[in-house]
Amino acid sequence: MHIAVAVPYLLGRLHSTFELISRLEKEGHTVTCLCSKLISEKIKNQGFSFVEIPEINFYFEDPKREALSTWSAKCKYYFKNLNNHYTYGKRILHLEEYKNIITKLMPDKVLADVELHDLIFAAIAAKIPVVLFHTWFSDKTSINLPSLRSTIIPGVGFRGTKLGIVLNWVKLRGLVYIRLYINKLKFNNYRREVFRKYAIENGFPRSNMRVSTLPPLYSFTKLPILTMAMQEMEFPHTPAKNLTYVGPMVYEKRVDVKIENTLNYKISAILEEKKCLNKKLIYCSVSSFVKGDMTFLKNVISAVKNEKDWFLVMSLGAKLKQDELEPVPSNVFLFSWLPQLKVLAHADCSINHAGINSINECIHFAVPMLAYSGKYFDQNGNAARVAYHGLGIRGDKDIDDSKTINKNIYRILNEPSFKSKMIEMNTVYKSYQDRELTPLL
Repeated sequence: MHIAVAVPYLLGRLHSTFELISRLEKEGHTVTCLCSKLISEKIKNQGFSFVEIPEINFYFEDPKREALSTWSAKCKYYFKNLNNHYTYGKRILHLEEYKNIITKLMPDKVLADVELHDLIFAAIAAKIPVVLFHTWFSDKTSINLPSLRSTIIPGVGFRGTKLGIVLNWVKLRGLVYIRLYINKLKFNNYRREVFRKYAIENGFPRSNMRVSTLPPLYSFTKLPILTMAMQEMEFPHTPAKNLTYVGPMVYEKRVDVKIENTLNYKISAILEEKKCLNKKLIYCSVSSFVKGDMTFLKNVISAVKNEKDWFLVMSLGAKLKQDELEPVPSNVFLFSWLPQLKVLAHADCSINHAGINSINECIHFAVPMLAYSGKYFDQNGNAARVAYHGLGIRGDKDIDDSKTINKNIYRILNEPSFKSKMIEMNTVYKSYQDRELTPLL
């Protein structure tokens, strides 16, 4: 089967997609990646085939309307040019170009990241079967399943009751629709409206799309969806009929960047010293998507400074400078970037922002977690599931001080239940790796 894969932009999701592609190729399929020039070099470095497509325009406005000086003039222009907005929007979003590229490529199936609506609707217009994929847990609206955006754990407190879960869903969806209404009043809804009209134009029922509470503009109720998560890590509920769990995709062969010899030497020296002196290695990674919380990071450093049997290795990402946290104790090591898989393979505890890719990589190496949600998108729900299944401890980065963080790390390192639960989940994860993907497409 020839499969075209519309690959995501975010690095963590991109790495997961690499593993998905690798497994499809091992099962005998021909895979062609659809990607913009922005990420084509990364795909080329991995040795995957690709076709470059025009850059996806996630945000756009009509420049003529925006150039008008008064709000009333903008309104008059908008209503006078309603049909033109759709024509303009299709052109700016390259929808017909994507359709032509897919038609020329003629794959048997298109696999598309759920946020890439441009390519999803273009494939639908080209009459090519579409399968969606993402890395999230289920966000099905249910009295048994809290939203991924919430901190709720079923059965814990009033918020964890069925009534509490329902009220939270009502509040969340109300906020989403209020935001949509405000956007319409401000005429900031072009992208969503263009997709809606394009879908209808190409015979895709409007009833199959609903407003999403996660980053995608729309959720799809009928298209098949593969999630790179484990059902065993969910809260108990009946999954949506179109959702299939394929398990975490951790790509160990990835080529992130060329590791400098100096950096490689420093990492190797730390790992060797950890092994020789029988130290406990705590790995703290800050999401590359948002700037790390400085107070929280300082509290983490303070939490370990007097623990001579602990090493803390901290990856800061591109948005933080090491000198903002220096000087640091001798058992703390700061890096702008680290090969995360190499460090996690030796870690005893992971402190992370509950991003699903970090969680999956911890499961890959059976490393217990101290999950401090970054409070973006699905991170609250991910941290709640880590706590619910005993894979680690859920903290609050805005409340916990250095003493609390120290106690949490101590528990992770010394209470055997966390490691035991992680080993159990790792065994389940390995069973997903043995399953064929082809029957699920």
